[in-house]
Amino acid sequence: MSDFVNAVEIHLKAIAERDIQAFAEFLHPDYNCIIILPNGGMIEGHDNILDFHKQWFEDQDWRMETKTIDIFITDTTGYVLLDVVYHDLDEGGNPYEMKYFLSMLFVKIDGKWILIRDQNTLKGDG
Repeated sequence: MSDFVNAVEIHLKAIAERDIQAFAEFLHPDYNCIIILPNGGMIEGHDNILDFHKQWFEDQDWRMETKTIDIFITDTTGYVLLDVVYHDLDEGGNPYEMKYFLSMLFVKIDGKWILIRDQNTLKGDG
């Protein structure tokens, strides 16, 4: 297994286990990461992304299932496209799910895979 595939698995495990410390290992404090949310919102910058994930990880109602669709790897760049089914409860406590694509772009800096782009795109009907 390549070190990139292993890094993606560790990153996804950090999210699933709501482990903010492990998640933070994939963010570089001096490199500007951008996350595009399924609703089209954007979160930019190390501190903003960590704050968002701390709040999200406090919610114990959600879970997500992922399936790898595509991986592209070079010596310094790694891209993965995932099919995601996200399960959660709305404000009234009613279950719902979202189906979307998650694409993540990583670069290798000082031997570590660092997340630089994360885009969540809701699936259309077509």
